[in-house]
Amino acid sequence: MPVDDLFAEAERQLTVCNSCRYCAGYCPVWPALELRSTLTRGDITHLANLCHDCRDCFSACMYTPPHEFDLNPPKVFAQVREETYRSYVWPSTVPGWMHGWRGVAGWFVAIFALLVVLSSLTGGAGNSTGPNPGSPYEILPHLVMVAVVAAPSLWTIVVLAAAVSRYWRDTHGRLRDLTRPGVWARTLVQGVQLRHMRGGGQDCDYPADVPSPQRRRLHLAVTYGFGLCLVSTTSAAFMQEFLHLMPPYPYLSVPVITGTVGGFGMVVGCAGLMLLKRRSAPELGTPSMRRADYGLLWALLILSVTGLLTLFLRTNPLFGPVLVAHLAAVIVAFAIAPYTKFVHWIYRLLAIYKDNMDKLA
Repeated sequence: MPVDDLFAEAERQLTVCNSCRYCAGYCPVWPALELRSTLTRGDITHLANLCHDCRDCFSACMYTPPHEFDLNPPKVFAQVREETYRSYVWPSTVPGWMHGWRGVAGWFVAIFALLVVLSSLTGGAGNSTGPNPGSPYEILPHLVMVAVVAAPSLWTIVVLAAAVSRYWRDTHGRLRDLTRPGVWARTLVQGVQLRHMRGGGQDCDYPADVPSPQRRRLHLAVTYGFGLCLVSTTSAAFMQEFLHLMPPYPYLSVPVITGTVGGFGMVVGCAGLMLLKRRSAPELGTPSMRRADYGLLWALLILSVTGLLTLFLRTNPLFGPVLVAHLAAVIVAFAIAPYTKFVHWIYRLLAIYKDNMDKLA
């Protein structure tokens, strides 16, 4: 659908919703809509990203198909979010093969092959039979490993910083309003609790029309699991750089414990969300966003599984290939993050922040 037609259709549907207001108690989208008598593109973009796709509004709506009003807020919001992910990053147009699980697989294979070549050229042992079994630096030298991970990470930070600036200017206008600590504190609490995924207090009508906490709990497993993996990586870097303790680390050390718990949390969360996605109603979203969801979940699942295997196989000859696979998964996750569903949390967090700020106005 052309962009102009998309926003015109979104405005039509939301105008009907603003007249009805039956869903006012379900989530912050509808009270935020009531504050706006006219809708700009920035308003619609903000509301679409404030939506957590709980789908309670669709289940409760009296004007969904086959009614002549033909309302489908979850679908039109998904379409607007898709336009958000595409339009605010640079470059805004990327090849279609980069999307979905096929794109993740293609990038993974290419980067895995590159790392194998780098390991060979730099004298990597390729397994755990070197003088320091279980050390990642037996496979790739420290500086090489830092370089191959840091380069895509820096690219992602620059691209996302520009995207955040453009998004905020379109949905709010003033960058200086992003510096309010009290609003950020409330926003972060709501974000880490996924409070707005509770619908009208009974959780999501997802994947079916029966309210269930499954989706919210699985999202929390992925979120907290990813956070623990970041703690694992950070603590390992601290132990190496400041305490001069080199890997591999004991099983009861902070990096291993947090990485293990976080990895299992991500595996459970990603696998569960894939199952829910298979059972969800495709007509409440778009095919391309559905592929993007699967692509993100597969990327995170490969990341967590290979991370766990590096722990369990660190004294095994398979350690080398598994470590290379894990590094490839890390690079894929960061290198293509701006062009995948991975960025959704940034816009959603900004939407929650703006909603909290608007309530104080």
